[in-house]
Amino acid sequence: MPLVTTLQVRFNECDALGHVNNAVYYTYMETARTELFRMLDPEMDVKNWKLIVASTSCEYKAQASFAQWLRITTEIERIGNSSFTVLHRITDRDSGKLVAVGRAVLVHFDYREQRSRPLTPEMRRTLETLLINTDE
Repeated sequence: MPLVTTLQVRFNECDALGHVNNAVYYTYMETARTELFRMLDPEMDVKNWKLIVASTSCEYKAQASFAQWLRITTEIERIGNSSFTVLHRITDRDSGKLVAVGRAVLVHFDYREQRSRPLTPEMRRTLETLLINTDE
């Protein structure tokens, strides 16, 4: 079952063309990952943060505009040894129309040693609860 975040487009997120600026979708996806961060590290202590973003991407499917309600689902597409891929689907909350699809590769990271670490068994179990069923 995916995590779900709902948000309303704010005026300052729109550009001169009247739609959400392309860079804002990355902020939406970052916001949607907050609950995932909490699941992986309930303390959410930024002095002992455990993840780093290795890459992000976004495919734009339709325009979103001021005051529109959006629904962002967050699932896990792949789990590796020290990294995992998060899949975000951004849709219109009411119609279900697909607006954007984004991905982020996150790495379990030790900031003191500046290197990746294998995912812990607890992290892996948490991620598996959000893993996309590829049998469908």
